[in-house]
Amino acid sequence: MFSNEVKEGIKAIISRMMDGVVHRRIVEEPWNPEEEKMSRPFHFAVAPELVWKGSKFERSLVTSMGSIGWEQIGRVIAEGYHGYAENGKAVIGQTYSGRLNQIHSILDQLERSRKPDWDVELEEVLKIEEGEMENVHVTADLYVYNERTNQHYYCEIKAPKPNSDQTKVSKEKMLKIKAMYPEDNHHVYYALPYNPYGKRENYAHPHPKRWFDMINDEVVLMGKEFWDLLGGEGAYEELIDIFKEVGEEYLPLINKDYFGIED
Repeated sequence: MFSNEVKEGIKAIISRMMDGVVHRRIVEEPWNPEEEKMSRPFHFAVAPELVWKGSKFERSLVTSMGSIGWEQIGRVIAEGYHGYAENGKAVIGQTYSGRLNQIHSILDQLERSRKPDWDVELEEVLKIEEGEMENVHVTADLYVYNERTNQHYYCEIKAPKPNSDQTKVSKEKMLKIKAMYPEDNHHVYYALPYNPYGKRENYAHPHPKRWFDMINDEVVLMGKEFWDLLGGEGAYEELIDIFKEVGEEYLPLINKDYFGIED
């Protein structure tokens, strides 16, 4: 169970996000049906205006959540459970130049035709112990440290349907972190806050599949796997309940002032 401090921290992040979305959609850029019809005449011809009005709100919500929400929420949850967490963590160290060359070679191969397999790729990198020692500096979306267990976690948090370039950058950072810190207590993860396809085995978005085996790579976490890592068993369900609680506060405002629906 989250502490009251963690719950309030999560609520504050969600509320700030919702305040921004509501202000933009209702005050800054209110719905203009004539302008929208001009930009999408065929869409309006086949479906009610309310469909497109809702779609515009949904796009703003998803964009805001992806840009400011998940990483910050993850930090609050991880601090409460593990003890320390940091967004935008500078990960600095050294590794062999040969390992860095191998990472670049693997990425080039994946871009062409190679099938991703994290365990095999990491083994190829870590077996190399040649070349000059080079300084390496990468930035992790979320870093977590548990002093009690002496475990380090580095998480790349991306939208549930990330593009290929974003995923490539994350893969490179993760391999570099392990090249610097190959010890078993340093863990790297490519994390999606939820799985839009439901079950892991059904994940079908093509772009990240070039870089990760999204079904079998253990460094890939989706939804419950990710949130329970940060906050312990049940964190995923508790987080959804908090979203629902905050959503209930905004629902009347959105219905009345955006959709024009009176109780």
